[in-house]
Amino acid sequence: MKILHFIYDHISNPWVGGGGAVRTYEIYRRLSKKHHITVVCGKYPGAKDYTEGSLEFHFIGTDKNNYALSTFCYTIKAFAFLLGGKVKADVIVEDFAPYNPIFSFLRNKPVILQVHHREGVNLLKRYYLFGLPFLIIEKFYPRLFKNLLCVSEASKKKFALNTATVIPNGIDSSLLETTPTDGDYIAYVGRLHIHNKGLDTLIEAMTLNNLNLSIAGKGKDEHKLRTLINNAGISQRVTLKGYLNDKDKIKFISGAKCFVLPSRYEGQGIVVLEAAACGKPVVVSDIPELSFAVQEGFGISFKTGDATDLAEKLTYLINNESLTKHMGEKARQYAKNCTWDSIAEQYEKLLTDVVKAGHG
Repeated sequence: MKILHFIYDHISNPWVGGGGAVRTYEIYRRLSKKHHITVVCGKYPGAKDYTEGSLEFHFIGTDKNNYALSTFCYTIKAFAFLLGGKVKADVIVEDFAPYNPIFSFLRNKPVILQVHHREGVNLLKRYYLFGLPFLIIEKFYPRLFKNLLCVSEASKKKFALNTATVIPNGIDSSLLETTPTDGDYIAYVGRLHIHNKGLDTLIEAMTLNNLNLSIAGKGKDEHKLRTLINNAGISQRVTLKGYLNDKDKIKFISGAKCFVLPSRYEGQGIVVLEAAACGKPVVVSDIPELSFAVQEGFGISFKTGDATDLAEKLTYLINNESLTKHMGEKARQYAKNCTWDSIAEQYEKLLTDVVKAGHG
C-alpha cells in the first residue's frame, strides 16, 4: 500500500514538534516495514528531505525563520503538491488544523481526515476577530470528509463527528521497563506554547507553593516563558531543561515526583501516557481530552486556568506519598495497553478498509 500523509508539523520543527508529529513518526516507522509512505511537512530553517527505509519525509513551504509565514506557505504549496499528483498513493491522510486546510478530498483517491483537538472559542481569545475564519473552518471543514479519524472519544464528541473512528495515541513498550525513582521535582514535558499548554497558569501556581518545577521542551514561547519565571521571582525553583532526546526525556520523567500538564486544549496528550508508562501520577487540567487519567485512577484534575486550584492539587499530591505510589502503580497498569505497536495495527486496518471501500 502507498500512503501519502500531509501534516504541517514534524518532530524536529522548532515551533511546534507536537504530539501529532510524534504520532505520525511512531506509527509510520512501524508500517514502513510493509508499506511505502510519503509524509509532506512544512519547511523550517534547516529542514531537508530524508528517507528512512520506505518512509520518506518531504518539506515544502519556506525556510524563512517565521512561523506564521511557514504555515501560510505550507498551505499553498501543499495544495499544489496535492493537485499535482507528484506522488502516487492508494490512500491520502490529512492531519487537520484550521490554519492550513489543503482540501485533500479534491483528489480522486480514498482520503482520511485525522482530527486531534478542537480549539473552539480559544481561537477568538488568541486572535480576536482574526480568529473568526479559523473558527468557521474548524467547525465545518471536517464535515466535508467521508472518512474521519479522531485520537480520542472526547475530540470526536467535541467535533460532533459521530461516524469517526477513534484510534488513540500510544507509547513505546520500552518505557514499561524503566525503573521509577522518587525525585524532588514536578515534571513538565512538551511544547513551549504558553496559552495552549497553560504554562502561564503553571507558573502562577508555582508562586503559591514552595515546590520545585522542571520544564523540558522547546517552542516559540521560550523567551516569554523565561520572562514569566523571572518576573514571578521563582527562577531558583523553576528550571528550563530545553529539548531532551528520548533517552534523557524518559530519565527525566522517571525521576520526577509527579507529572503536570495544564493545557487549555489537547488531542490526548502523549506525554501523559509516557508519564503513566514511567509509573508517575499526573495532575492535568479538567478538559475532557485528559479526563481518562482521572477515570483510570492515576490522575488528579484541576479547574483549567485556575492557578490556585492547580497549586493546591500539586501540593496535595506531593504531600501524600502513599497516594503518589498507588497512583503510579495504576498509571503503569493502564499504559500497558497503549503501545505504539498496537496502535499501528489499528491504524493499518483503518487504512486498508478505506482503500478497499474505494473513493471518499
